[in-house]
Order: sequence, then C-alpha cells, then structure tokens
Amino acid sequence: MEIKGSDIQSKLNVYQSAQVQGKKLDTAKSEKPEAPTPQQDRVALSGRGRSIADAQRAMASVPDVRESLVSQIRNDLQNGTYIVDNQKAAEGILRESLVNQAAMM
Repeated sequence: MEIKGSDIQSKLNVYQSAQVQGKKLDTAKSEKPEAPTPQQDRVALSGRGRSIADAQRAMASVPDVRESLVSQIRNDLQNGTYIVDNQKAAEGILRESLVNQAAMM
C-alpha cells in the first residue's frame, strides 16, 4: 500500500481503531467461562472385532515353517528315501490355482 501526504493520519486512525477492537475482543474472550474438559476417546470392539483380533493373535503365535516336517523331509532326501506322491502334488497345485482364480473374481 502506498501512503501519500495527508492520507497518513487516516491510515493510522484505521490501524489504531483496529488495535483497540482487537484488545476488546481479547478481553471478552478471557472473560468467558472455561469450556468443560473434553472426554477422552474410547474404542470398543464388537464381538466380531474381538474374534478377528483373537484370530490374528493366534496366527501370530503359529510359526511360518514347520521345522519338524522340514527336517524329516530333509533327512528323507539325504537318505534317498523321499517318495513324491504325484496325485497329492497335482491336487495341491489344482487347489491353489482354484483359490487364486476365486480371489481374482
């Protein structure tokens, strides 16, 4: 903003009146009673939510690898006694394929 000549006093008057009004608002705000303290947030899970949480905890406690089965297969492979059941392997491949296709739909 450019201030020229006698305009200075009128601009100062506007500024000073704005300051006085601001002080009045600050005083009015401080005189208001304090707002009640807000309640704390709470979370309540439904029965289904609790069941899901229980299932997640149970899954977290199960190891990803069954060490006993892995060691048994490792021993059988090293001894040359491991026998592949082709029927069982094919069923597993088909079952997994069907599950994947169903998930894509």
